[in-house]
Amino acid sequence: MIPDSLRAPGVAVREDEPLAARTTLRIGGPARFLVDVADADALARVLRFASAERLPVLVLGKGSNLLAPDAGFPGVVIVLGGSFRETRVEGAEIVAGGGVALMALAVAARDAGLSGVENVSGIPSSVGGAVRINAGSYGSEIFDVLVSVTLVSPAGEVRTAAAATVAHGYRWTSLCETGDVVAEARFLLTSKPSAEIAARMAEVAAKRRGALPQLPNAGSIFKNPPGHFAGKLLEECGLKGRRVGGAEVSPVHANVIVNTGGATAEDVKALMTEMKRAVKDRFGIELQPEIQIVSPAFTF
Repeated sequence: MIPDSLRAPGVAVREDEPLAARTTLRIGGPARFLVDVADADALARVLRFASAERLPVLVLGKGSNLLAPDAGFPGVVIVLGGSFRETRVEGAEIVAGGGVALMALAVAARDAGLSGVENVSGIPSSVGGAVRINAGSYGSEIFDVLVSVTLVSPAGEVRTAAAATVAHGYRWTSLCETGDVVAEARFLLTSKPSAEIAARMAEVAAKRRGALPQLPNAGSIFKNPPGHFAGKLLEECGLKGRRVGGAEVSPVHANVIVNTGGATAEDVKALMTEMKRAVKDRFGIELQPEIQIVSPAFTF
């Protein structure tokens, strides 16, 4: 039963909503509550509800860097809609809600003749998710152009923080630990002809199509260790094509696990364990997951 305290303007709630269709790996059981929020006030109310009820929270963007548990999620899964999917251009800056897709951000920037997010345009992520892990590709990271973020705390408090005050590094920021939700992000870009920006976006799209498999996947499974490429290490271990249940190390890219049909989260985790052990045994290198593994007790 949906609690009365979750019924409020700007909030739409569903119970026992399967997560598999909302993740690019097509894996995941039902969420106890899946909540669409339309604005910062609605988000704050839902976060305060979860805190008061001691329920775990998961903010779900495009579901592209995520392994959801087979048993589902026993708390509140939040989807940012409404004003969180709006963008606006202010001179050389572009402001995007946390629910805006990176491709939508790149298109808005292109149309305004602003360059700086082309390299991340192909990542199937929301702005909020990308900021949270400092997403990057082809030599660029989101924090390269990030000016500031508007955050909503687990207690429902809203604040704006300069990007420089948010600790960050390779595929990580302190937001991974604090539980703050990215409601909005401001980026400083540079002027460039829209045609040049469009050409680079097309080049990025073509590269990604050639590098990644077509079967359901979550992109890179492990981070690149310093001085190495995880995919190359895994390939040299002969892991391409290795399978556990319905999960397979892609024959196209050794750092990508695909769902060949019916894969479970446990299949993926077992395969990740094998991959990590193989690289450790052969090279003495400890791979670290890039994918977010959600446990039933996970708190965002």
